[in-house]
Amino acid sequence: MSIISDAKKVYGKDVPELGGFYRHIEQWNALFANKPPWARTKKSGLFSVGERDMSRLGTAKIVADEFARLTFSEQVNISAAEPYGEYVMKVLNDNGFWKRMPEFFSAAYALGGGVLKVYADKGKPCINYIRGNLFVPLEWNERDIISGAFQGKLYRGGAFYTLFERHYPNDNGGYSVEHKLYKSNSKYSLGSECPLSAAYPELPEVAEYRTDVPMFRYFKPDVSNNIDEISPLGVSVFDGAVDTLKALDVAFDSFSREFILGKKRIIVPSSCIRTVVDIETGTSKRYFDADDEAFIALKCDEEKDLKITDNTVELRVEEHVSAINALLNILCFQVGLSSGTFSFEGSQGVKTATEVISADSKTSRTAKANKNLAAELIEGLVKSIIALGVALGDIPESDNYEISVTMPDGIVIDDNTKIENNIKLVAAGLKSKLAAVMDVLNCDETAAQKELDRIAKESQVTGGMLDLSFES
Repeated sequence: MSIISDAKKVYGKDVPELGGFYRHIEQWNALFANKPPWARTKKSGLFSVGERDMSRLGTAKIVADEFARLTFSEQVNISAAEPYGEYVMKVLNDNGFWKRMPEFFSAAYALGGGVLKVYADKGKPCINYIRGNLFVPLEWNERDIISGAFQGKLYRGGAFYTLFERHYPNDNGGYSVEHKLYKSNSKYSLGSECPLSAAYPELPEVAEYRTDVPMFRYFKPDVSNNIDEISPLGVSVFDGAVDTLKALDVAFDSFSREFILGKKRIIVPSSCIRTVVDIETGTSKRYFDADDEAFIALKCDEEKDLKITDNTVELRVEEHVSAINALLNILCFQVGLSSGTFSFEGSQGVKTATEVISADSKTSRTAKANKNLAAELIEGLVKSIIALGVALGDIPESDNYEISVTMPDGIVIDDNTKIENNIKLVAAGLKSKLAAVMDVLNCDETAAQKELDRIAKESQVTGGMLDLSFES
């Protein structure tokens, strides 16, 4: 059962009509798990019956992982006024933020969204990384989702438990979190409501926070929602490329079958086939002994009857690789990446940094758009952590956090390009020599100043030019 049908049983009319949208999420989730509707195909052949597993590329996950790398492949710079900055970094490190976020973004890009939830466990701030198919928006405005419900599953003592957690602003100007637990004998049904103590004795029925800052933050990719214009949920990055994903699997399956159907086949005359009787079953089996090196007398009328022919067909490798690469370029066009981002043969050659990600490349623009949304998500997460820390009494209350979240642009500049850029900036008077040396040599200010002093001293040897000539 989907989370929407369960949520309707729990919250009734408070749950919006989003069943159709969540069917799309279920489809995206199946593609992300490499379990598409076309995973099984009919067997071919005169005596073949039933179905077989199709060989699949798993391209949906590859696309989602690539978007996650473009968004969160480098350390994000997060800062806040003290003591909040140190507190936030400790919470992030304790909750595996840097390790879990790439996985979170990958699932969010695949399912059209994901949620970061902040909560207190035994007096300590914790973070949950929740997939979009386990969250239901209950109230929203043009900017944010104000209220939402989360679903969690647990199996204990021979029973299946479903925990629903609802976040909503209360009448006191703060936020409340309501917990409801359901018990069932089947994992496919919600069952009936039971006391929280049956599985979560530490959870209160309602927890109130004296803050207007929500304890969850929703992230969705930079993809327009063309499915439901009212829904606040996001759309998968590969939603518009499902047909291409299927075509890629069909092409890859054909490529895999090429090695099976194109395996070595040798035609031998019937007079070379021997017959042996199986002692256990009594049935006769015919075979050709390829290891028999003895002379055998065979009766035949013509010499051609004894000719053994190799009938192996040539594998169509290049045709399949070209077809798959063509489909991958179509996929890049559909998901907003530059042509050639994905390659089946991996022979794109070596490129400079400016060629890999240029200011005008499609991949660069897509990455920047999603990084802006990711920075907004992390900034909201930091605010939620600080608000929870204030509520727990760990840090003092303040109206000015001075939060700053900077996402690296992902452009890796080679040494020659870095040197040329610094020379031009220094010559134009836009950068000091000290800063240029620090950048080129990747050193601190003290080491850079020593290097400048050494250069100045050496340049005085020949009145401004260093003489490296030697007398014979």
